[in-house]
Amino acid sequence: MDGELDEASAMALWCAGLPVLRESAAEGFWTDRLARAEARVRDGASPLEMCRNFGLAGAAQPPVPQRAEPPGSGVVFAPGLDAVPSVGRGNYLCPQRRCPRRAERDDQGRPPVCALFDGLPMTPAP
Repeated sequence: MDGELDEASAMALWCAGLPVLRESAAEGFWTDRLARAEARVRDGASPLEMCRNFGLAGAAQPPVPQRAEPPGSGVVFAPGLDAVPSVGRGNYLCPQRRCPRRAERDDQGRPPVCALFDGLPMTPAP
């Protein structure tokens, strides 16, 4: 990726970053702006553009590595977020098949849900 996100990785980052963005939006009174951006991405707008607009893009690797990952591992980083495994990890896939994000069950054993598509359960990987 050479420090730049592609659209698929940006979609994974956007989805993973939405809970943090929603919390910030509620605190900063800009939930309407975020809701419009979410709707635009659901309707096909560039997730890369939205990541840039909301400060998630531009960091395929953190300034201080959070963990060692080999280049091209498919792990996406952004300030304030944990590493987002975008490919090759996890037993669940995007329910809309719009991004390469993969996830695992949470600590209570619940299957992951998609933040972008109204909490749809992620799909078990084949």
